[in-house]
Parts: sequence; C-alpha cells; structure tokens
Amino acid sequence: MTDSLSYATADVSVHGIRRLDKQGRTSLMYSFFGTFASEGYKQTKEFILRVYKEENDAEKGRKEFAILNALKEQNLPVPTAYCFEEHCEVLGKPFMIMERIMAKDASNYLNDEKNSKIIVKKMAKSLVNIHKVDPKHVENSNVLRQQYELKQQELLEARFFINKRSPRFLGFSPPHQRRFIAAVKKLTCIVPKKVYSTLLHLDYEPNHILVLNGRCIVVDWGEASIGDPAYDVGWTYHKLRLERENAKVDLGEYFVKCYEKYGGQKLVNLQFFKDNVAIEMAKWSGLLPFYGRRSRNYARLLSIFFGDFIGEFMRALHVYRKKKIMAGHHTSVWTNIGYIQSYALRYLERDKYKTKD
Repeated sequence: MTDSLSYATADVSVHGIRRLDKQGRTSLMYSFFGTFASEGYKQTKEFILRVYKEENDAEKGRKEFAILNALKEQNLPVPTAYCFEEHCEVLGKPFMIMERIMAKDASNYLNDEKNSKIIVKKMAKSLVNIHKVDPKHVENSNVLRQQYELKQQELLEARFFINKRSPRFLGFSPPHQRRFIAAVKKLTCIVPKKVYSTLLHLDYEPNHILVLNGRCIVVDWGEASIGDPAYDVGWTYHKLRLERENAKVDLGEYFVKCYEKYGGQKLVNLQFFKDNVAIEMAKWSGLLPFYGRRSRNYARLLSIFFGDFIGEFMRALHVYRKKKIMAGHHTSVWTNIGYIQSYALRYLERDKYKTKD
C-alpha cells in the first residue's frame, strides 16, 4: 500500500490514499477520498480504510462490522461501516471501509480540570446508552457471550494459581512479582452476583471516543462481547486513572459516579471487576508468574538468588516483546509497559505505594 494512490472507474474515483499515524495493535489505518455521482451531482467524501495485519484478524473485523451495523440501527453514535472484505484477493489482507469522522478523541480534553469532568460525564452517559442495547439485536450474540466467559475464566484461573500454587516457587519471582502475588492473596474473595448481560465494548477508553458537536462517537469495537456491564465500567475506571493519575479529581471514581447516576442503579459487582481488570493489566504487562507446567518444574530447581536473576530476565524479555508489539499503538500509555505494571501493582496494594516506582 503506497502513501499516495489514485484509482478510477466510470462511476467512482479514489484518490489521496495516505497512511494515518494512529495505529491499532491488529490493524493499519488509511484515509482516502472517494468522488462519486449521487442524485446527478458529483460528491467527494473522505473514508477510512482499515487493513487487518493478519488473516486471522478477519474474525475481529467481521465482528466489528456486524456490531457497528447493529448499533447504527439503534441510532447510537458510531461510525458508518460500508463494507467488510474478509478475503485477501483485493489487498492481500482483510479490510473494512467506514466513514471518517473528523474529530479529536476524548483524551485531548482530559488535561483541563473543567473540560475533563464534562467529557467524563458524556462518556458515562454514552456507555449507559450502549449497555441498554438488547444483545438480541447483535449478530452471533452467543459467540460474544462465550468470548466474555472465556476471558473471565482465564482470570479466575490466574487468581486460583496465585492463591494456591505460587508460594511453591516465590524464589523464582522477582520482587515486583512477589509484591503482586502478596497483593492478590490479600484481596477479599468476592463471588460476583448474576446480573443482566449487556453489550460490552471491552476497550472503552478516551482514545476510542471521538467528541463531535457535544456527542461521544465510539469507535474500535473489535474486542466487544456480552457480559456484566461492571466489566466495562471497571475497565474505563482504570484507563481514566492511567491517563490522568495526578489529576485533582479522581476521574475514574467520577466516571463511576456519573455512570451509576445516569444508569439509575449501583453496580453490584463493580469492586470484583475493578480488581479483575487490574489483574488483567498485570497479567498483560508481565507481572503474573508463569503457571505453565514446565515453568513450575524448572522453578523448583532454582535457588532464591538464581530465581531472582532468571525471573528478572524473563520479565525484561516479556516487556521487550510487548514494547515491540505496541510500538505503533495509537494510545501512548500502552507503550509504557513499566508504568502499567507499577499502576496495577499499586492499585492492588490499595495505593499503598504512592510513587511511580
């Protein structure tokens, strides 16, 4: 794909294709102009071309296309998705074409104390409206429900491993992982209550929300599933704190307060999902000890000193790999793996450590 390209037929011409700086982990983003005839007049409109990096990412693209269409039918503010091509004959990769919305994302408004509260209110109200969508309107809702349950099962298995088996080889873990293990073991064991499942974005954060004429337009639906709405709220709670940890107002807590106000009820499982999301961040950033069978066997052979050395090496290798994967990600905070580790650890320790170590 070149940075500048033109294509034309008798009815449509495509020109000005250029790659956008902001990229996702699984896709590359391009903008282009399309000129076409409509009702006897020639019109020019700008579009987004989203090219998925791998063929197996086509499933996410297909899911996102279906969800965008379902939400559009419910008159919710999302981009219009025009087509999805999962075969690779055209561009060599799966791709989707959608409208381009010229607007700044919500993270641009979080640096001002007054504007940040206004934007967080809008984000909360928008998420409440999303959670009101009947999952039956979404294609393959059973699959989306299974994806959510699988994610939760993985986190529960991680917590079980930490509580029951990790002490067998604490010497294998570097100091940060030991603190993480100790923090998780001290968490109150909460059994989540059954609630009505809703459509979840699963990555609802300021960088995925475009602010246009006072409305929040929600993009990037590739991770969506169906489950407990408290998961979405818990995720956004942490992302707002990550973006503005030193803000005068705790934007995460303010978001929760606004969401529960607009939703008209308390989220009974919120603390459970706040903890689970923090554990998920810790797992993603490399704080979770290895719990594969082979790693456990090797760990028993290591002394405490040698375990520190090997553990720190493996942690550094994990961080290096994550940094390579996330190097082009459009959200800058996700490229700072060490900061995410520190934040997740400090939250699970209930902010015992106030400094960004």
